[in-house]
Amino acid sequence: YGLLNYFLDGLGLPMLKRAWLADEKTALLAVTVIHMWRGFGWAFIILLAGLQSIPRELYEAAQVDGASAPQRFWRISFPLMIPVFILVSVLTILGSMQVFELIISTTGGGPGYHTEVPITRIVTAMLGLSDFGYACAMGIVFGVILLGVSLLQIRISQRLRGAD
Repeated sequence: YGLLNYFLDGLGLPMLKRAWLADEKTALLAVTVIHMWRGFGWAFIILLAGLQSIPRELYEAAQVDGASAPQRFWRISFPLMIPVFILVSVLTILGSMQVFELIISTTGGGPGYHTEVPITRIVTAMLGLSDFGYACAMGIVFGVILLGVSLLQIRISQRLRGAD
């Protein structure tokens, strides 16, 4: 069932139809695609706003100076978009860690724990198993991992800004 299976049937590919969220082989992929689709819109809007904030005069001056389209991109657009890329990457990584409600509402962590991620495991240990110590320990480790990822992103953004 579902829209994808409807289109596959309409395209004459009924052999590709399946229960995407119930199949162990495709459940994690299906949840990942849903999460990416859900986050695509805001990332696109932020990137578009970043591009539109670049003054037109810079492009006009570069064109008058004889810069080609690729040169204008690499020497104007890309360097001025680096802070926007950093913002989108930070928000995307933080958002990818917040998939609890998506996984619980679509698969419940199944089939066979194939779509379980750290946050669903932490909540299950805390609320489902009442194993508060284990959940707390996992939460601390998860927090340390997020801190490490954030520090790595800060370091990368500092290097990219220094390259300007």
